[in-house]
Amino acid sequence: MNGNKTVVVILFAALMICATIYFVGKKPEKVPTVVVPESNQSQTNVLTPTPTEIVDDLSPITASIGAELKVDPATLVITKGKQIGAYAIGGVTTKGAEAGGAQWWAVMENGVWKYIFSGQSYPTCSVIAPYQIPKELLDSCMDEATNKLKSL
Repeated sequence: MNGNKTVVVILFAALMICATIYFVGKKPEKVPTVVVPESNQSQTNVLTPTPTEIVDDLSPITASIGAELKVDPATLVITKGKQIGAYAIGGVTTKGAEAGGAQWWAVMENGVWKYIFSGQSYPTCSVIAPYQIPKELLDSCMDEATNKLKSL
């Protein structure tokens, strides 16, 4: 009977060690979120960062997605997930939505984020052709001629 207790104690200790290693190794990721204020005043100061500088003013992306979807940009929540150089990918949802949403891609030009595409599927190759989006942000596009995914 003591042998069974020893095995149980060893298994419990191993489980506790594994759980500790797992939870200590996890680092929370801070994702910036922008909510467009409902004011109609325009912003007068423009930042001119280097292409690798991180700029979290996502209001140009919010405005572009709002215009494309024909919705009030103030109803959208835009988050930036990852930035590599002058390119970024993120998500868009509607305020208060419990599920759903889409991804967006943008490029920084003259210190301002320029919207490229948003959707729940891959962008068409013709839409992204003018840009050299890093493969870490977009690895495929939808080929209009074949209607199949094409690796970038």
